[in-house]
Amino acid sequence: MSRTRRYLRGMGVGYAYQLLTMGVGLFLTRFLLERLGSEQYGLWLVGFQLLSWLLLLDVGVIALVPRELASATGRADGPEATPRLVGFTLRLALMQSLLVGCAALGLWWLLPSDWEALRPALGPTLLAFVLFYPLRMLSALLEGLQDLAWLSGAQMVGWAAGTGTTVGLVLLGHGVVSLAWGWIVQQLLQASLAGVRLVWRHRHVLPRRLPRLERTEVLGWFRRGAWVTVNQLATVLLTGTDLLLVGKLLGPEAAVAYACTSKAVSILIHQPRMLVNAALPGLSQMRTGESRERLLQVCTSLVQASLLVSGLLTTGVVAANGAFVGLWVGPDKYLGFGVSGLIALNMLLRHWSGATAMATFAFGDERRIALTALADGLVALVVGAVGLQLLGFIGAPLGTLAGLVLVSLPGHLRALARHSGVSLGQLLQPLIPWFWRTGVVLVLATTLSLAWAPDHLFGFITVGVAAALLYGLVVGPAAFVGPLESYVRPRWNALSARLSFSNKPSGTV
Repeated sequence: MSRTRRYLRGMGVGYAYQLLTMGVGLFLTRFLLERLGSEQYGLWLVGFQLLSWLLLLDVGVIALVPRELASATGRADGPEATPRLVGFTLRLALMQSLLVGCAALGLWWLLPSDWEALRPALGPTLLAFVLFYPLRMLSALLEGLQDLAWLSGAQMVGWAAGTGTTVGLVLLGHGVVSLAWGWIVQQLLQASLAGVRLVWRHRHVLPRRLPRLERTEVLGWFRRGAWVTVNQLATVLLTGTDLLLVGKLLGPEAAVAYACTSKAVSILIHQPRMLVNAALPGLSQMRTGESRERLLQVCTSLVQASLLVSGLLTTGVVAANGAFVGLWVGPDKYLGFGVSGLIALNMLLRHWSGATAMATFAFGDERRIALTALADGLVALVVGAVGLQLLGFIGAPLGTLAGLVLVSLPGHLRALARHSGVSLGQLLQPLIPWFWRTGVVLVLATTLSLAWAPDHLFGFITVGVAAALLYGLVVGPAAFVGPLESYVRPRWNALSARLSFSNKPSGTV
């Protein structure tokens, strides 16, 4: 099966999983708010972000596996090198579990006194996190092997089982602890299914025994992984710190309102990221055997595709988020168009920055990516903290916007242009049609949102459909520009031919 077919198949299952989680997740949040209350649920939202900080102890060991495994399978010595690579990283992950355990214990003892009510849920969550830590390797191996369809299916099954566990325990009256056990069931089932697939289909990559760790080899891996860890630190600063700041500075109930206003974005933000993240193993494999021009073509196509999807989602959020939050959990949980619009704009620019950064990661530029992302995260943290104290809720999205515009986006664009051997203008040229078309649509969506905020389901659906149709009509032609056209045009022509054939009269030959 070709890289493109594996990629598209994995995307199909992945998007089915995302659609399922979106629908059920909206019901689940409302259900938990009604059963647990804003304070308990807000504590869980804030406390759960602490696990993201524990992941930084990975030091890039598991984070590097998908890329390195994909590169190994693309080399001539792949059949011999791959099992040793897997054994080497697995042994490192087992050793790291001790460090993760010590950090989790420290986090438990240092939990702030005003979060004391979180301890019954956080305790089993931290214990399971430590025990399951090496099992994260199994999903990373499937990603590196580009077995994306099975990986997405395993995630879907695990999520469904975890969600069912949470709902059942809440109905039985176990409170916020139900969320912890739901998460535990999800992680255990996902790891189990990944392990079954590796033994059943990819046994050739599994080592017969774990190799001895050579000091120089370990140090070399840690040096490469250190930059990935710095980038992960930046990601934590960018994706979870705003909610932590709101919860700490404004209180748990304020965190719930902020989470509800940004809920649509927190769900939709993963869709364009899947396009890019799923392609990373393929890009890493191409790097070992394809020309720089071909790699640039694929990277530019991914950026175009990511922006096309992101623009559609941003348009929908700008036009209908107020109506969505009001219908979902009530208008008192909506923080206004200013906060909502900035969160949506952050999503759009973050997708552009992330897709560009992932393209440069395929060129092996993890050191620069990490430093740029860390600077971005620090700017977002400082500006967000100051902004929250001076301006209230709107300060949180202003912080992440400042980091994007001042640091991350220009840095990643310049780096990709340098790696590709083209000017910045040449790199941006294929995106110009998307820029002006999307700008027009967002202005119209803003006008629609300010003019009409329906308080009934039919109105919300009308606004959403109108925004999607408007975006498709105005921005859709941008898919047939630049390198992306070589992927879109054949599939569009095939679909058109199939539809034309099916519409012919039955007597036509």
